[in-house]
Amino acid sequence: MKKDIFAESKTLSNIVNKMRNILIQNGYYELFPPSVAQYSENLKKGMKFSDGKNFYLLKPDVTSWLIEMDKVEEKQKIFYVSEVLNENLNSTWQLGFEILNGEHLKAEEEIIRLTIELLKNLEISNFFVDVSSIKVWKNVLNKVERYKQEVLKAIEVRNFGLIEALEIDQEIKNEIGELFNFRGKQSNINSLNTLLKSINDERIFIDLGTIKYMDYYEDIVFEVYAPDNGHLLGNGGQYRINDKYACGLAFNLDVIKEMKR
Repeated sequence: MKKDIFAESKTLSNIVNKMRNILIQNGYYELFPPSVAQYSENLKKGMKFSDGKNFYLLKPDVTSWLIEMDKVEEKQKIFYVSEVLNENLNSTWQLGFEILNGEHLKAEEEIIRLTIELLKNLEISNFFVDVSSIKVWKNVLNKVERYKQEVLKAIEVRNFGLIEALEIDQEIKNEIGELFNFRGKQSNINSLNTLLKSINDERIFIDLGTIKYMDYYEDIVFEVYAPDNGHLLGNGGQYRINDKYACGLAFNLDVIKEMKR
């Protein structure tokens, strides 16, 4: 059965308009990223094509495009609505918002607080926000350089059995397991503890198994999901543009649209 493009667009329009109003009220302005960017190995997602002379990407990941553009000097608070493609031409409609040239932890706190406010305005209350640190994984991953990608994949799909099958020292497996299974309100990572204490919302947890993100993220990452269906509503984290501190989150509008039916 063909989709009713008018009904689909009306639903998305209502969602985006509610979110746009909140973002503008909080000092964000709308950015209009191009649909086509010249190919770079630093750009993520998008469909690669050529005009016979050069290679390009159609509708790549917006944050990787911002990093590649490398134009940030002053603080910017932006949001965007964009369709992102992968190499198989599967598309996802996203609404993302970013703080560029922000401050450590203050940027993350604002992004998470705004995430909660946006969902509240959409009358979505049953969700959790999991925060984690990529840096905490670096030491242990350096110990298993040969199996680094396999370990990361196992964490992404939440299957520790894949790690158990690797030829890794049991002591290191135990170390990985402790990080993989850690979920709570207090950890030995000061930045995450400070973030939870500052926001003080019962729906936020430290979950160190949350690291399945783009490789441009530097330290703190987070994801928002609905426990009823396990669907990922959005994810994001902290990164840098020409050494300027930045943080953002992108909502999956297709998932939110289905929740609002």
